Amino acid sequence: MKKVKKIFWFALLFILTVLVAALVLFAHKPGRYAPVKVTDVNQVSPYLTRQLLPAVYNGAQIGRPFEVVITQQGLNDIIARFREPVKLDNLTLTDPQVLLLPNQIILMATVKTSPLDLFTTVELKPEINQNGLMILHVKNISLGLVNITHIAISAGNKAYSNWLSSTGNEPNDIAAQICRSLLNNEPFEPAFEIGDRKVRVSKINIANETMTIQLTPITEQIQHLERL
Repeated sequence: MKKVKKIFWFALLFILTVLVAALVLFAHKPGRYAPVKVTDVNQVSPYLTRQLLPAVYNGAQIGRPFEVVITQQGLNDIIARFREPVKLDNLTLTDPQVLLLPNQIILMATVKTSPLDLFTTVELKPEINQNGLMILHVKNISLGLVNITHIAISAGNKAYSNWLSSTGNEPNDIAAQICRSLLNNEPFEPAFEIGDRKVRVSKINIANETMTIQLTPITEQIQHLERL
């Protein structure tokens, strides 16, 4: 009988130890995680309207390649004003934050679950390949200290399919292309419209707290190809 009791208490202690260890691993909060808090989420980011968009718009009028420098502080001011949290099945992602480090982007957010909040981190490396297409390489996805990259990508592909069917978005829509690049490393044309012009991301360089993007007007690229 005493032997049975010892085995019982040992098993109970082992289970509790595993549960506590799992809780510590999954509930770990990254030391660098400090999302920006804004007083009025209904106000559009001043950085977006007064600095970033004017810089892109004015540069696009020139008709030749130009550079735009995006700061980490400004980027976080923009995303802090996202009013709608991201919902994936029974999970809700809130309070996003971006860190710009040499050659990589770190995305962090709070994962609302019951009964506690967890924290997720995504390590991302954008790349312009030799064909001028962009690939958004996801290097790692973690929940607390636990690597969940494969699980998250599998769940993300399922959520992407559901999103396409529910919204009616076309697979060649820019948002859909970005999703596929994040989930499956698919290259896409990094072009977008600004006013009556269209520009394309031709180079990208990420350093500590800054990201320098070279944009080339589409018309300039066509004229260059015609001269070759």
